[in-house]
Amino acid sequence: MSNNLKKQKKQALLGKVQGKHKARIKKTPDKGNPTVEKAALTADNQPTADKKSTGKWLALAIFTLLILIFPKPKLITYEKLGLVSQSVYWDGLPGINPVLFDSHLHPRPALERNTLYLCANLNDPNTCQRYKILEQSGVFFALKKLIID
Repeated sequence: MSNNLKKQKKQALLGKVQGKHKARIKKTPDKGNPTVEKAALTADNQPTADKKSTGKWLALAIFTLLILIFPKPKLITYEKLGLVSQSVYWDGLPGINPVLFDSHLHPRPALERNTLYLCANLNDPNTCQRYKILEQSGVFFALKKLIID
């Protein structure tokens, strides 16, 4: 019987126990080295911060490019027969006609010649009236005019 007990003790030490007795092994949570874990966390945060900053720069570059490429509104002062008016004019995009924001008429610009044609019907050139452009102002004046009116 002593041989039998010795075998059970050896098996208990090896983790294999037959019969009623089971090996009781205490599992302690592995706390690890806290300084190593903190260093690992900060090392993991570095690449994500770099990705975020490059993403911000990329978004800013795309936004700036869009602002430079797309047409911006202008505040145009025009007159005909002594009647002076101001309107916000937007050139439009390819495939989209220009717009005069406070008019139902369709503009046909000749801004380089300081002329603006306003047409009631785009297909009929006889419905167009010619206006002389007195002044063209930039984006900020156009936005101010849109906000005030």
